[in-house]
Amino acid sequence: MNTFKTELNYHSFKSIIGDIYYIWPGPVSDSDKVNLTDERFVLINYIGLGEMAFNNYLDKIAKIFYRTEPVIIENQNKYIKDEIKKFLEKKSKEIKLTPDFLTGTDFEKKVWSELMKVPYGKTISYKGMAGLVGKPNACRATGTAIGKNPLLILVPCHRVIKSSGEMGNFSSGVKIKKFLLDLES
Repeated sequence: MNTFKTELNYHSFKSIIGDIYYIWPGPVSDSDKVNLTDERFVLINYIGLGEMAFNNYLDKIAKIFYRTEPVIIENQNKYIKDEIKKFLEKKSKEIKLTPDFLTGTDFEKKVWSELMKVPYGKTISYKGMAGLVGKPNACRATGTAIGKNPLLILVPCHRVIKSSGEMGNFSSGVKIKKFLLDLES
């Protein structure tokens, strides 16, 4: 059986909303290295809050890479960290990173891609999001997909609210969702 190595880097830092963990793909050889400050090339696989969510995500990707030899390396990426911090400190309205989804069904990835189109400071209902992905009667499935979003903040799942105007649920807690919505208002 042929196996190949998959290198992933991770790091964490303290932020105003808690400990943020992030994962990004690493080069498997020197020839694969790119300029890590060029936003066109900065891919990211995961942004989440807390060690438990991080470990749950690692379990998910371990199942995906079961036939490979994943190498998980603790390695800070200043560019990624600065992009997230600038957003949380209201110094930027966007995070200049490119999502690289390691997990998710085709439907989940479609939902996440549509979420990225919801403008800063705006919200959309779960029903509205279901319509955007072509499944107007699949509000619950859309909500479930939103809850599995591996890229907190970059894929702005906090911008999805109930049709009634209430906040609704949030994988990192309603308090964090309120903070993020207030940050963008």
